Formats: sequence, C-alpha cells, structure tokens
Amino acid sequence: MTVSRVRARKNKVFRSVFQTDISQPTPLLASSAPGEAFGGPHASVASHGRLASPPSSLPPVGDQVRWDRAWHAVTSRIQLPSSVAAEDSFGTLAPESQDLDAIFYDALSVLLDPCSSVPRAAHTEDLLLWHTQQVRQHFVYHVLPLLAACAAQGDCTQVLLGSIQTLEAAHRQYLYGLTLIVRGIEREDVRAAAVAKFRHDLHAIIGNSWAEGLTNALRSALRRLLGVILRTGRVHVESGSAKSDDSRAEAARAELLGLVESLKTVGLAGDKFQVLFAEIMDICMRDVIHNTYSGVWTALDVFGHVDASGTTGCMDRLSDWIEHDYGRLAVEVFSRLGGHVSWDDVERWRDIAIGRLATLRIQELFDIVLRWPESKGGLEDLRSAVATPQRRLQLTDTFSATLQKRLLHPGRSTLDILQTYISMIRTFHALDASKVLLDRVVHALQLYLCQRDDAIRIVVTGLLSSPSAASADEGKGRLVELAAVLNDASQQQRHHVDDDDLDWNDMSWVPDPVDAGVNYKRPKNEDVIGTLINALGSQDIFIKEFQLIIAERLLSNQPGFQQEIKVLSLLKKRFGENALQNCDVMIKDIYDSRRVDATLRQSLRVDGTPDSSIPTYHSKILSRLFWPSLPKDPFKVPPPVAAIQSQYEAGFEQLKTSRKLSWLDHLGSATVQLELEDRSIELECKTYEAAVIYAFQGDGSGQPGPQQHTFNEIWEKLMMDEDLLELALRFWVSKRVLRDAGNRSYVVLERLDEVGKAANKGDDEAISKSGDEDGQPSPRKPKNMDSKEKERRTVYWQFIVGMLTNSSPAMPLGQISMMMKMLIADGCPWSNEELQEFLGEKVAEKELELAGGKYRLPKK
Repeated sequence: MTVSRVRARKNKVFRSVFQTDISQPTPLLASSAPGEAFGGPHASVASHGRLASPPSSLPPVGDQVRWDRAWHAVTSRIQLPSSVAAEDSFGTLAPESQDLDAIFYDALSVLLDPCSSVPRAAHTEDLLLWHTQQVRQHFVYHVLPLLAACAAQGDCTQVLLGSIQTLEAAHRQYLYGLTLIVRGIEREDVRAAAVAKFRHDLHAIIGNSWAEGLTNALRSALRRLLGVILRTGRVHVESGSAKSDDSRAEAARAELLGLVESLKTVGLAGDKFQVLFAEIMDICMRDVIHNTYSGVWTALDVFGHVDASGTTGCMDRLSDWIEHDYGRLAVEVFSRLGGHVSWDDVERWRDIAIGRLATLRIQELFDIVLRWPESKGGLEDLRSAVATPQRRLQLTDTFSATLQKRLLHPGRSTLDILQTYISMIRTFHALDASKVLLDRVVHALQLYLCQRDDAIRIVVTGLLSSPSAASADEGKGRLVELAAVLNDASQQQRHHVDDDDLDWNDMSWVPDPVDAGVNYKRPKNEDVIGTLINALGSQDIFIKEFQLIIAERLLSNQPGFQQEIKVLSLLKKRFGENALQNCDVMIKDIYDSRRVDATLRQSLRVDGTPDSSIPTYHSKILSRLFWPSLPKDPFKVPPPVAAIQSQYEAGFEQLKTSRKLSWLDHLGSATVQLELEDRSIELECKTYEAAVIYAFQGDGSGQPGPQQHTFNEIWEKLMMDEDLLELALRFWVSKRVLRDAGNRSYVVLERLDEVGKAANKGDDEAISKSGDEDGQPSPRKPKNMDSKEKERRTVYWQFIVGMLTNSSPAMPLGQISMMMKMLIADGCPWSNEELQEFLGEKVAEKELELAGGKYRLPKK
C-alpha cells in the first residue's frame, strides 16, 4: 500500500469511532440548570430529515452560535480531502442525493448573507475566500508533487497527458465545492461573477506552477504540430504527395486545437503558454523563410514548382502564406483562448516576414549578383523590401563585407573581378536606378582594381572582341560581355535632356533617394562601360591603353580591322572625336601603307619580272607623332633585307618628299624556310629570330660539319639587344633547329637522331671547360632609351621622392604603384614588375632603401 492509502484508511477508522464529521462548535449556553443538556435542549428530528421547529418555550439561539453551526455544516461538506489516492482522484465526491439536505442549504444561506441572517454575530468570514485558500493549500501540498512526478517522465506525450489528467481531477474536486456554494446565490450575475473570480484565481495558481519538464514537453509538442501545419521543413514537394501532406496538416491542426482546449480547461493556457506559443510561431516563420526561400528567387506554387502566374519574386507568395496559413492558425488558437487577432496584427506579422526575407536577400545579394539575370526574382524581393534608409545602410554594409571576403583577394583573377563588377552595375541599377547604393559599395573594388596591372588591358581586349564569341569557348578567357554591351542599341541611346531639367515624358520617374548626397546627379541609364572605365582611373589612361592595344592589333597580320573600326566609332560617341583622333590616324596609316607598299614593290622588279633572289617584302608605314612610343631595339638585318629596305627608302623619298623612313625591325615578322640534312622547316617568326638563324647560314668557306657560333660572336655580328638575342636562341632551340653545346655555344642540329648523343657530349664539354677556364663575359650593352622614356623616368622619380617626403616615409610597392596610377595626370603605364625593376635600380644607386618590404629615402 502507498502511504496515502494507509493514511486514508486510518482517518476512516478514526471518523467511524469518534464521529468527527458531525461535531459542532461549542455554542453559547442559554442556562446552566441541572439536568439540562449541554448546549441547550435536545432538538427533535423530523422523519423526513429536516429539523423540527424548536419549542416556543425555549429561548432563541444567539447569532454567533447560529453562524458557527452553519459554518461547520457547510465547511465540513466542501472540505477537500487531506490525502491523495491517485493521480486522477482526490477523494470521493459526495453523492448527488445529499445535495437536497435542508440543513446544508439553511446553513449556506446564513453564510452567504450574514447581514440579514445573523446581524448580531461578532465574527463572520467569506465562504468563497475560505474555499479559495483551501484550494491553494491543497494544490501546493498535493497536486504540485504529482505534477513534478509527471514532468519527470521522458516522453513529452506522457508528460502532457499525465499533467492534464492530474489537473482535471483537481478541477473536479475544486469545482464541486464551488458548485455547492454558488447554488445558494439567487442572482445569476452574482453567481457568474463568483464562478469567474474563482476560476481566475485557480488558473493563476496553476499558471504560476509550471515545471521545467512540462515546459519542454509542451515546446516539443508545439514545434512538431506547428511544423506540420505550417510546413516549415518543406522546400519542394512532389505533386503526388501534396494530398497526403494536406491531410497530415489537417490532422495536426485538429490535434493542436484539441490540446489548446485541454490546456485552457485545466488552466495551462495562460500568459506562459501564450508567450511560448508566440515564440514557437516566430521560430516557424524563420524556418519557413529560410527553408523555402533560401536560394530560391522565383515564386513557387503549392507543389513546390516554379509559379507560372507571372510573378518573379517571392514576396507575394510569402504575404499570402502569412495571411492564409500563419494568420489563420493564430486566429484559431487565440479565439479558443478567449483572445482576438485583429487585421493590424496580421499586417504586423507580414511586415516582420518581409523584413526577414529582405535580410535573407541581403545576405544572398552577392550570389544574386553572380547569377544575374537568373536571380532577378530575388532582386525584386529586395527592391520592394529595402525602402528605408536603415535597410539601405544594412544592405551596403553587409554587401561590402561580403565583397571584401569573397572577391577582393589575390585568389580571384582580374577577369573574375571585372565580370563581377559588370554584374554589380546591372544588378544595383535594377535595384536602385539612382546608383546611390552602388557608389557606397564600389570604392573598395575600384581601389583594388587599380592595383591590378592587367585590368585596363582586359577591358580594352573585351571591347575589341567579337560579340558572337560571347557564347563560344574562345570568349571564356576574355571580357566579351563588354563587346555585347557596346553593340547593344539600348546602351547607346543617350538622353538629350539637360542635367538640370526633368524629362517630362519619362513615365518611370521617381524622386531622388533620401540618402543621396548634396551634389547628387541622377544617371541617365546603367552605363556599364562608362562606369567600368571610370573605375579604372581617368579617361586619358583608358584611351592610352586603348591606343597601345589598337597599335598591337594593327601591326599584326590579320587581313581586316572591321571590329577595331566599329569599336572606335562607338567609343567616339562616348568620348568624343578629339579624344580618339590618334586612333583614326593609326588606322588610316595601315590602309595607306597597303597602297604605298604596292607602289614601292614595283621598284623591286627587274625588267618587269620579279627577281627570285629578292625575298617578298611588305612594310607598314606609321606616322611617328600619332602612334604610341614604340620601343626601338635596332640590329643588323640580313643583307638581302637591307638591300630591299634601301630601295624602299629611295622610293618613299620620291613619293613623300621631305619625309624619311626609320625602320623598326624588331616589330616585324618573317617567314623562314630552312633546309637541313633530314628535314625541311618553314615557319613564321619574329624578324630578330629570323636574323639570328640567318647568322648560322654557311659563308661558303667549305668548313665541314654543322655551323657553330658563340653568343658573343652572334652579338658582334648582329649588334642586337642581349635580351632579344637570348630569346631568339631559345626559340630556335625549342624548335629543334639549334642545339646548346654548352659554354654559350650553339650548333645547328642537322639531324634529329643526333640529339641524344650531342646532348651528352655537350654536357661533358661544358663541365670540362667550366673547370679549366671561365667563359669570357659578354659585353654589357645598355638598352637603347629614347629621350621621351628618359624624361618619363625622371618625372616618375621626382613623383616618388615627393610621395616618400610628404605623404609617408616608407611605402610598399603596391601602394606606390596605386598612387602613381591615381595621381599622375597621364597615368602610369608601368606594371608592378617594371616599377619594381626601376626601384631596384634606384636601390642599387643608393638613392633608395628597401627594408621590410617598404621603400624609403636614405637618411643623410
């Protein structure tokens, strides 16, 4: 037996012997005559159970005694048991037949209206307050231990079921006594108010007695049911399982509403439950937004497929979910709790959901930029949600941090950075046509691009690409998007409205954003090329780089230059005719050269027939003042070429009086035919490479064996720059025409089968000669440097000295390069390697010091 059952049996035996349930308080004695019963004369009892009227000869009982006797009669009837028999029972309720006891009702009428019934009683109490206090004590000492035992169970379902059953049993006991009390109240409104007050007090007691296990169990149950109803974990659902999913949601809804009804009945649906329910609903909203719309930028239908209704974003779908699913569930739950959900509450929830979707889209903005235009739906969500200065500031701060982390680092190529920048221009223009947001996030990217030496070249190369190569494999390594933009007619349309006026025909006009600057000017269109060019530095730097690349392409052997002419004409509309005048002259020189070359080649014919000993020769005549300063590395060309050049010069002086030719031999190309013992070779190479291999041609002396020359011999014969000579020798070694015999000697490789043997022999000779004597050092011939280059180096050096004197005493290479490109008026065309070589020369001359990776002026 349990302790409670043993105690209940002992109390039962005790009451059967001593009749404690019918004892009455000690009354006030009317007299103390001998033989008179204690407490007055005996009362006669009627056969039908009602008290008979006392004899008229007896004095009336006092009001206090009557009150005490009534109090005892009522309280002994509604007193709660002092023991607990089981979780679902707190003693046996009185039989319904005893409810008609007249003694109880007479006593109840006295207690409920003491002013009328016992006006002279000195001490009275509130029966309802007494019942409430004993309910509180009974709940603390008997119900709370049982609730703690239920909360200690592992299964949340068992915790909820046991707690609800325990509280239902307690309610039956507590409400039974209340029912007996309120039967004596005649007025309906007073009776309802008493019941309501008692229930309120009882639910307050229960609501403040939550165990931790009960809270966790209820949280787990609500997460499970709300997750099924609101579909928090569903991202894509097959159409065949949609019906079963709906049935599961309806079953979960019915279970949830039943649970809410049960909790409300037992008093667990108070403030704590409502706060817990609101927290779970908030978590479900977050889960739905993250699981359903993360990485999904197009609206989905009920089956998880792309919505074909015409909407591109997910904002409308989310608003519908808030109104029909989220709001509906909140209305159903709070209506059962006696609450009310207004339309303002639904609007507030919708604003919260839109804000969270906007936060998600802000975090995904970099991915939206990378996948533009497929991600246009996500941008639509962002544009409709980011409408306040606070949200716009959040967007720019988050995107700048992501940009710095994912793009602006050495692991990303310049081409990737430029392609991302183009997508940023288009994306942010669609998001905010004012370009205020783009200006906030682009400064770090522009500064980083200025440190990339190949940025301008990649942009210009992309402009000169063919638009048809955008989808081909040959365009993957170039910025061919710019060629497509440049040829897009919509990009070339320029509004002719003055900057200070409004275009009254523009039906898409919107006011300036509130966070725009003081000197803000509204852009006419997205202007991808203009924005990209401005990010790379001044317009002059871009034009100079464009001239250099145009010069390289014009000097190549391609038959036509239609793409270059088209790009030049389109850039003229953007930069003006005068800015690109040199390029016009350069193209004109190439086409004029073809006519001049055809005329001068007539002088190469002897008696009207071509001389087979004279090689076929073509030239391109350039206007020195309009072309970029081309490097000059002269060398002695082969005698047949020199003879042709002399004839060209004579013919040109006859055609163009007072003008003279200056040959740039190292920029040309030549077709070489080689006849070796076991093979014939014909290939196209540079002119200096052809001159080097021509130097190995036999001189007719009849010396046996293949021709062999040292590096110094070839240099003395050609007077060629050492770097060019070394490049040419490496070229012919790679083509297996020459062989490095060691000790800076090269031999013609007449037969390929001698490669292995000759290589081993050459290694042995090289080792022996290096042990006997040192090779003679080659005369160091400084590179030719024209006056413009010397002047430029002087200006750059003065600028570097000024920076290290006034700006910072020590600077790394990258900072010096960036400052020169940004602050020098004409820009700095040097790469970081060229600048490092120049600074290295100054360090060798003791004019600079290098310490810790930073350059500084020596201390004097």
